[in-house]
This record gives sequence, structure tokens and C-alpha cells, in this order.
Amino acid sequence: MKQFNIRQLLFAALIVTTSLYSCKKDNVDSPEIDPSGAKYDNGFFVIGEGSYARNAGAINFYRYGDDTLSIRAYEKENPGKILANNSQSSTLQFASVINNSIYLISKMNGPIVKVSASTLKEEARYVQETSNWRSIIQVDGNRGLLSAGDGVYQIDLNNLAIQNKLINVSAVNTGDMLKNGDYVYVLQSNGAKILSASNYSFVKSFSNLSRGFAETPNGKVWASTGSRLIAIDSKLDTVGVAIPVSLGSSGLDAPTRITASTKENAVFYHSGKSIYKYIDGNASTLAKPFITITEDPFMVYGAIRYDRNKDYIVVNGIQGYGAASTVNYLLIYNASTGALVKKIKYGGDGVTVDFSKIFFPDLTVFH
Repeated sequence: MKQFNIRQLLFAALIVTTSLYSCKKDNVDSPEIDPSGAKYDNGFFVIGEGSYARNAGAINFYRYGDDTLSIRAYEKENPGKILANNSQSSTLQFASVINNSIYLISKMNGPIVKVSASTLKEEARYVQETSNWRSIIQVDGNRGLLSAGDGVYQIDLNNLAIQNKLINVSAVNTGDMLKNGDYVYVLQSNGAKILSASNYSFVKSFSNLSRGFAETPNGKVWASTGSRLIAIDSKLDTVGVAIPVSLGSSGLDAPTRITASTKENAVFYHSGKSIYKYIDGNASTLAKPFITITEDPFMVYGAIRYDRNKDYIVVNGIQGYGAASTVNYLLIYNASTGALVKKIKYGGDGVTVDFSKIFFPDLTVFH
């Protein structure tokens, strides 16, 4: 009996030792664990616009290191609520993380929704019977600007109360906006406008700019004419560089296709399955694509984005339209080397039309 207990203890000790070694080894390769315990902090959000009149827009969550996404995470955290109007005829086109809240902007009579970036619990919602929202930025504190199909509105970022429309910019279709230092950059159907961030007075305009904006560490704001990248410095002077392949646009109701590094003075854009990287002042970096996406069939959907937390370029894509749009991709590349870090394929089979698996992932936003 004594001999049996000794064997049993030795065997148990071996199991414990092996388990501890295994756990230690696994921890080397496993994703980082956020010590705060916040459910959605250690990763980023993939925003899907939804399918017109079929399903609402979605927030899918990618946790760093995982091989899949948490699908429709917002709906799981907010049962019975959707990121669309009641008829689901609005589409979710834009999102921005401000003060640990995600602001979700819908076009075609859709709501503005504010959710916690840590829990995805809804914090506020604004609904207007007739609307056509585009994008949102923080100016300072709770003072924000909201662009729309008919101009730019002031908005209280705390409670989403819409205030007066700006009179110093045209009441025309307005898309992307950026706050940089003392200025606010606004992209409209008749060009780019620069306003004072303190009182929204008009400062300068560029009628030839039709795409924008992104900011590099040297303080330059980047936009494009389509055939040229344009850098605007702190004195509002510009320098342009011709690009080998035109920078496309899906219109002012879609996120800009320009994104910028926070690690180096570099901007990225995509054309088809090619991603170009321009390092400020070095035209030779545009000689060939920085990244060529090898998935086939594949189309980039929406806009690529730079992840400052990991120095990644994040690409959302689909296999095609129709049933092929049920096949979704998340591709993650090293922004310094161009190497593929992670490829995730999710959704449907590409043959069956299943609207629950159609997301049209058009944007990624980060903490």
C-alpha cells in the first residue's frame, strides 16, 4: 500500500511538472493578456457596413494573436439592438475611437451610435428621421464635428446632441475630416477646406484635392488629387509627388483610402490588390508595390488602415459580390517589411447566399 502511494505521488508530480512546463511554453506563443481584464481591449475592431435592407452593420472584434474574429460582437453585448435604422436600409460607413468610445456613423437615415471601446455596451444613440451622415472627429473635450451630405455640424461628443451647422464651409456633400494642431481639415465635393480649430473660421482651400486625410509623425497632413500625393505642412504649404497608379475613391460617403504610419514618415494607399508605401521625400519607394495581395479571387473592401499598436497594415477584403461576398478576409501585414503576419478567412462558402455572413467590412479602428 505504501509502495503504491509513492508511485502515485511520483506520477502526480510528473503530471504537475509537465503541465507547468507546457503552460510556460504555451504562454510564449499565446496572445498577450490585458491585465485590466477589459473584454475588447487587446485587439481591434472591424466595422462592416451591412447589406442594404438585409442586415445591419456590424462590429467584429479581432484579438491579437487569434486565428478568428468575434462576429457581431456589438449585437452580443446589446441584445435586441442593431447598428442601423429599423428597416435596415441604412449602412454603417464610418467609425472613430475617441476617449475610449467608438462613434459609429451611418448614412441613408441611419443612427449615430456611441459604444464603449472596452465593453461594446451602448452609451448613447442619436436618431434623426432624415439624415445622411459621413464622419466624426474630436476637436477638443466633448466638442466634435460631424460631416454630412449637406455640410458640417457641431456635435456634443458626450450625449450626441447635434448643434448648429458651420457657415464657413459650403453646405455640400462632406466626407473625411482631420484635426491637426490648430486646424481642421474638411473634404468636400468642391475641394478641401481648412478651418481654425478654435472658432471654425475659414483659413484656406484646395480645390484640386479630392481624397484625404492622414497625418505622419512630422506633422504633415496628406491628401491626394488622385494622381498625386499632396503633403500639407504646418504653414499650409504643399509639396506633391506623382504616384504610379491612381489612388481610387469610393466617394465622400466612404472612408479615405490613405493611411499613415506613426513610426515613420510614410503613407500607404491601395490600388486593386497592390498596396503602395511612400516614405516622405523618397520617390523611389513608389517604384513598385510595397505589398501585393496574393489571394485570388480577392478584392480589398473599404480602406486599408495602419495599426499603431503593432506597426501593422490591416486589410479587409471579400472574394467578390453575390454569394462570393459571404467569404471575408482579414489580412495583417508588417508595415515595416511588408511580410504577411496573419491571414483569416471567415463567413460563408462563397456559393450559398447567406446574408448573416455578409458584412462588407469597410474599415478597421483601433484603441
